[in-house]
Amino acid sequence: PDSIKGTIDSIFVKRNNTLVFKKLDSSNYKFKKQIDKHHLYITEKIAEHTFQRGKNKKETILASRMAGFKNPIYEFIALDIESFSFYDEVYTLLGNNYINPLAKNALKKYNYKILDTVYNKQGPAYMIHYKSKNKKKLGLEGLLFIHSKRFALEKAIAEIRGIVTIKAEQNFIYYPKPNIWFPDETTITILKGKKKENVNIFGNTIKFEGNESENDSIVNTKRKDLTDATYLISKSKNFKIEINEPVKVINSASTIRIDDDVSNRKEEYWNTYRFYAITERGLNTYRVLDSLSESQGAERKLNIARKILKGYFPTKYFDFDLSQLINFNNHEGFRLGFGGVTNPKLSKIFELESYAAYGFKDKVAKYHLAGYIRMSKDNNSWFGIGYTDDIQEAAKINFLFDETSFSLINPRNLNIGQFYNYKAYTANLEHDVFPNLETKVELKHGEYNPKFDYQFISNNIIFASFNLAITTFALKWTPFSKYMNTPLGKFPIKKGFPKITAQFAKSFDNILDGSFSFNQFNLKLEHQINFLNKSSTSFLIQGGYISGDAPMTHLYNATPNYSFNNPWRKRINFAGTNTFETMAFNEFISDRYVSFQARYNFNRFEISKKFRPRLSFISRYAIGTIDNSNQHIGVAFKKMNEGYLESGFVLNHLFRGFGLSSFYRYGAYSNPKFSDNLAVKLTYVLSLGF
Repeated sequence: PDSIKGTIDSIFVKRNNTLVFKKLDSSNYKFKKQIDKHHLYITEKIAEHTFQRGKNKKETILASRMAGFKNPIYEFIALDIESFSFYDEVYTLLGNNYINPLAKNALKKYNYKILDTVYNKQGPAYMIHYKSKNKKKLGLEGLLFIHSKRFALEKAIAEIRGIVTIKAEQNFIYYPKPNIWFPDETTITILKGKKKENVNIFGNTIKFEGNESENDSIVNTKRKDLTDATYLISKSKNFKIEINEPVKVINSASTIRIDDDVSNRKEEYWNTYRFYAITERGLNTYRVLDSLSESQGAERKLNIARKILKGYFPTKYFDFDLSQLINFNNHEGFRLGFGGVTNPKLSKIFELESYAAYGFKDKVAKYHLAGYIRMSKDNNSWFGIGYTDDIQEAAKINFLFDETSFSLINPRNLNIGQFYNYKAYTANLEHDVFPNLETKVELKHGEYNPKFDYQFISNNIIFASFNLAITTFALKWTPFSKYMNTPLGKFPIKKGFPKITAQFAKSFDNILDGSFSFNQFNLKLEHQINFLNKSSTSFLIQGGYISGDAPMTHLYNATPNYSFNNPWRKRINFAGTNTFETMAFNEFISDRYVSFQARYNFNRFEISKKFRPRLSFISRYAIGTIDNSNQHIGVAFKKMNEGYLESGFVLNHLFRGFGLSSFYRYGAYSNPKFSDNLAVKLTYVLSLGF
């Protein structure tokens, strides 16, 4: 506040070399009046850190207070603000990774110069200046203070100098008994910079843009830009440090654990831990922003946005499933539905899930009911039972860990021609052996009835419908992902690669009146490589193998997304996710297959401020076969034993999330007619942020 005069200024406009009065500017006066009483914002956190050699560091949030919110924003807590220690090979600052000037290969990245020897209570230290050699890209510049005898780091300063200046300072303290220098205190400051280069903070580009018109020049020699007087400062202090004491880090991949009482701590609790005494101005910040946030409904809006991204609209105790509202497909025509799941405000230990839907073409109602009970919070263990009467795409590749993105309408369903009805009871258990090793077990028994011209021959018996009793075991391993354990449940904070999903299913013919016996094994491997220029390469390898008597409903169709409708313009619809865009529905059926997909995503092109398209190149390959194809009566399909190929491009973000894609089919299964190999489709990317 002291840097602002708080006076009412006059603004003049220079026109034809003449100063013309435009208006009175009271911005400084109003701004100073407000921040004399409170900060622009304040947030505090108390946490316990534990580290066991060979395992990740784990942080337990004991208390968190964010002005304007009754409950902490988990997305903010998960932000990687800074590295815990400046000794890390990669130094993280406000979401960006930099080669540490102390890293093994740092001599190739930085220039160094010894400036002086300084003296402090810990003895003499060399003061060394370092600066990134890369002049085309903003990099780190700063100082290292190295103890002259122990050659340990006493203090490190790192700066990013652009349109804003970011300065991080970390101090170390020496502990004689274990002979260790340990991080003591870290301060990060952000203020307006003196250079023009844009700066990226947590994926967002910071820019300052003027509002002057082309013909007028605003003159105000008295006024100081408010951005010159505002800044952000973050301080963290480590205390009660115990080194080489017995400690056991449980579930280390869950790098952050949030205490259930994190938002209910009293002022006495905060004062016990506060290393920096809070001022009356700080306390007023909480009062003012809490009141303002409540009047604007900010926390409620944030919760709605968070749930909508996952496909739900929240109410007090029940979250409505938006994907159930409206759907279209060949069998049901227009499908209208309603459903959802209870949320933790009703109960943190059980969930109730249900939906009901009606197809206006088949004139049949469908529904689902299920209940789940939490058995362990730390291991994310749930047990549930349910009943479903609904339809499913035949030969669809199903994983219990099916990560489908939310879409209000799935255009792919418009061309699916083969569905089956199933009325099944399920019992399932999910449990995290580790946070990044998840398991699911499902017992399923029901009646299956194909809704297309199909019969299956097994042991010389023809089945038009059948019963199945299936046990499925699935696991998902994400070795480099990290998670947060919150009062609301498990929350991902870093999506690492590779992701490996494996699943084994067994159908019994001698239990619960099962009609067939078969084994099914599915495997999926996902990997993504992100580059510093924000481009990326991703790979998807997927395969399955079935032995025994399996009806077509449980075989593989390789996820096609094309139809040979005429005229050709009717073939233009929306592209799917990881689907074969030139492969016709149920053109190929397999009882064992392997598919491979590779995708290269360019960084978004900065054509203009609002027009930033993104280009991707994609190639897909699949090969498979089927034994005893004569068991399947009434349907025509081909083997895929010669290998299926398609390649193309996707151009996203052309207009309001919409884009365009085109793929071409070639190789052994190319069609004689050029247009039958070409697919042109629309794309849509939903991108919302907080």
